[in-house]
Amino acid sequence: MRLNTLAFIAILLLGVALRVWRLDANGYGTEYYAAGVRSMLQGWHLFFFNSFDPAGFVTLDKPPVAFWIQAASAWLFGYSGLSLMLPQVVEGLLSIAILRHLVRRHFGEAAGLLAALFLAITPVAVAIDRSNNTDSALVLFLLLAAWATLNAIERPSAWRIASAMALAGVAFNVKMLVALGVVPILALAYFAAAPVTFWQRVGHLAAGGMALIVVSLSWVVIFDLVPKDRRPYAGGSQTNSMVELVVGHKGIERFVRPARRPPPPQAQPSQPRLRLSDTVPTGALRLADRHLAGQFAWLLPLALIGGATALRRAKASWPLAPPHAALLLWGGWALIYGAVFSFAGGIFHAYYLAVLCPPLAALAGIGLVALWSARWRALLPLALLLTAAWQAYIAFDLVAWRIDDVPTLLLAALGVGTLLASLRVSRLAFAGLLVLPGAWALSSALATGNAMLPSASLARVLAPHDTTRHTGVRFFPVATDDARLLAFLKANHRGERFALATSNARLAAPVIMRTGLPVMAFGGFMGTDPILSPDALKRVLERGDVRFVVLSGQASFGFSANDEERRRAFIAWANTKGTRLEPALWRSHEPGATRRQPIGLLDLKPVAGLLPVVP
Repeated sequence: MRLNTLAFIAILLLGVALRVWRLDANGYGTEYYAAGVRSMLQGWHLFFFNSFDPAGFVTLDKPPVAFWIQAASAWLFGYSGLSLMLPQVVEGLLSIAILRHLVRRHFGEAAGLLAALFLAITPVAVAIDRSNNTDSALVLFLLLAAWATLNAIERPSAWRIASAMALAGVAFNVKMLVALGVVPILALAYFAAAPVTFWQRVGHLAAGGMALIVVSLSWVVIFDLVPKDRRPYAGGSQTNSMVELVVGHKGIERFVRPARRPPPPQAQPSQPRLRLSDTVPTGALRLADRHLAGQFAWLLPLALIGGATALRRAKASWPLAPPHAALLLWGGWALIYGAVFSFAGGIFHAYYLAVLCPPLAALAGIGLVALWSARWRALLPLALLLTAAWQAYIAFDLVAWRIDDVPTLLLAALGVGTLLASLRVSRLAFAGLLVLPGAWALSSALATGNAMLPSASLARVLAPHDTTRHTGVRFFPVATDDARLLAFLKANHRGERFALATSNARLAAPVIMRTGLPVMAFGGFMGTDPILSPDALKRVLERGDVRFVVLSGQASFGFSANDEERRRAFIAWANTKGTRLEPALWRSHEPGATRRQPIGLLDLKPVAGLLPVVP
């Protein structure tokens, strides 16, 4: 077996180890998504429409492709946390393999192996591949679109570039508009490098644009064309429209910061506040924030200097030669998403940066090989030194926070000190550059973080419950995730369309995920979706479609004044129509239960009687 093949196998095994070791500690990941997958397994109608609940009341607030893949895994291997995580692990490993192939074809085996290694240990790539979030699928389909584009450049034809744009359209059906950021670069690379006439390029790209539109909007348009009473409500939208979701919640709200909402009246300050976004100020230096840079940018100076060096080495021509086209693709990909994430003022999470990992890994691998050449060898120590200084800057946040922690100081010194002490020995210097990103990547396996907002943080290993340094602490337990309550609901569900009604998906998700019972989240994900008017909701409850109602005394994060008014009116109505059940009938007395938000359980059909459950 060739040495290069052995090296690639070793890189894949490293990627497997980082993504699989202690994966069971992540449980079901984001329970909202896990509940949706369990619902989708209960019928093709629910599967196609991406339903959050088994009754087909409301959808998940994202497109379906990533969840279809998770549902297929759960169908094959049985519904479990591991079967939901497995697709992301496989997607991450496939991304590593595809990146190696794409870099190797134009820049050689060494550059391909280095790019694969860098992607395998990029912290945020490891974090998302250990979750059930959709970004692993997004990255994979964007890489497939890049692969198809580079193929089309070498053998230009309308159907090849259309295939590339169709793959970008599949990525759109993973995460909507964010997937389209790379499309202008794919089109530009083809236009600048395809060895055909000007009008042939235009015609080919027009065909590609049509393929992109058709594939991107196919599911969205079908969803909206189906009568509203024959499909779930479009979760996350205000008008029950997937098109509106694309433009609004998954479009404008991702780029424009909404007006700050005042806290709802009578909010309970004693309850822990959940971090639902990363509030780093926008601007040119946003991604230089230590927490954000620590997710993806450990090799940034090497990627910049090495990428520029590789560009100088490639012979200029028109149309662009394939190596130049590849550099344009990787550099443009990084530039577009870097600019968007730096200046977009809307909803932002650190794990979004996963889409930047492939181009930076590719540029770093290409650049290191370029700097190793005899002509540019003099720049190599400078590139390594600047990269070491950059890594020291990122790691200083941890050192300053735990200045009295000797092991932490030694860990930081190991990466920087080894490099500075061995600049004359380039291989050791290179190895030193991998210590800190590897440690951050390993943190996702060593300590479980926030399941909904995956990120890497070595600080989390040292202080699992710290909430001040971006450590990604897990959400506090949801009150409905109670074994006795779940057993009580299963024992007393008598065939009603909904066993339970809740105000939001956070309360509904544990019940669906662990029991498969139909639960109505009448306010959608955050409790703010106007799915039913107050009068319509009352009519649903009065005709006996719901057995139990969970009432929460705490407003959900993000409630507007109208949302809170609607919620309180519903609580008042339910208290007059339902019978409040004593907590002793359904609540467990578990350690840590006092940290959960308080809830009450009402029976809307008390004449049906209750079956008790064993305490």
